[in-house]
Amino acid sequence: MQKTWNWKSATRALAAGILCFIAAVMLMEMWGAWTTPEDYPFGAEGPAAAMWSYRSQTNYLLACFTLWLASVLAVWALLTAHGRTWLRWLCGLAILMVWALMALDGTRLDP
Repeated sequence: MQKTWNWKSATRALAAGILCFIAAVMLMEMWGAWTTPEDYPFGAEGPAAAMWSYRSQTNYLLACFTLWLASVLAVWALLTAHGRTWLRWLCGLAILMVWALMALDGTRLDP
């Protein structure tokens, strides 16, 4: 009998699950920022203005969409078995670049 479940497939499944969760959260965030922008204190509004790093609704939606797209591409790269290797690595690299920009405070999108 062939062994079908191993640590490599378990790690892929866990990573894909986390990325799917991030993609779902980003869809909810985009919907909330699009339909009720008054709940999001953009710019220098509200008591936490120094902590808020998006200056406009457009910038926030763009950042959410970028993270959502990178997560979806990374899930595809993890779960596909018949794609070209360089294309899978390129799609997986997108999420690493987005996270690196966020870590370096790249979420401050100036108009």
